[in-house]
Amino acid sequence: MKYQLLFIVVVLLTACNTKAKQANKRGLEYMKQNMYEEAIAEFNRALEINPTWFPAYYNRAISYANSHRNEEALSDFNYVIAHYQTHADAYFNRGILQENLGNYAQAIQDYTETIALRPDFIQAYHYRGIARFRMNDLDGALKDYNEALRLGKDIHLDILQAKEYGLNSSALYFNRGVVWQKKGEYQQAIQDYTETIEIDPSTARAYYNRAIARMSISQSEEARKDLEIASRLGFEAANKAILHYFKP
Repeated sequence: MKYQLLFIVVVLLTACNTKAKQANKRGLEYMKQNMYEEAIAEFNRALEINPTWFPAYYNRAISYANSHRNEEALSDFNYVIAHYQTHADAYFNRGILQENLGNYAQAIQDYTETIALRPDFIQAYHYRGIARFRMNDLDGALKDYNEALRLGKDIHLDILQAKEYGLNSSALYFNRGVVWQKKGEYQQAIQDYTETIEIDPSTARAYYNRAIARMSISQSEEARKDLEIASRLGFEAANKAILHYFKP
């Protein structure tokens, strides 16, 4: 799964020519419209005027990443971090880019730097957990998911906001359920998939995974019901599982 980089407007205490600020502002407007190439052109104009203005580098890095110009994005993130080492969002977004590229060790390092600067950064725990899972560090992933859920327990958002911010959301419970399932802790996995479904009943994969976990502890009838729901939600693997395990 690919993650979109966080779109954060950062104001740094640096002097800047008004024309550069205007170009940067135009670039931000293009970013809001997902017009990243046009945004990059504006950030380039800002940097022609002021070659050391960090916000333009940061915003251009996000635009490069969303245009799949990964090396250029990394170069800009590296520049910002080298000159502004307490920029938690730059570390976080560089971590997302590294994770999207499959560089999980580097992603973990960047998420760890993010957390060191902002210990309440819930998404950094969540995404570090995913990267750790990718590296088969199940205990590390579980620890990160637990911390993200702990930090998000008192934050109440609707489903779309929760998914966007990675708080007390279906994705966190689902991902923790996957860890429990891989560890052979099926009851805990079922509980987390159930939490996922309660938050977002349209999550077909949660029904499917809960079905597989239930079959592992001989809850065949409940598993079949879950597979049927997943099938109705359009999850193709559920149809194959029904035919394989519950032939008429």
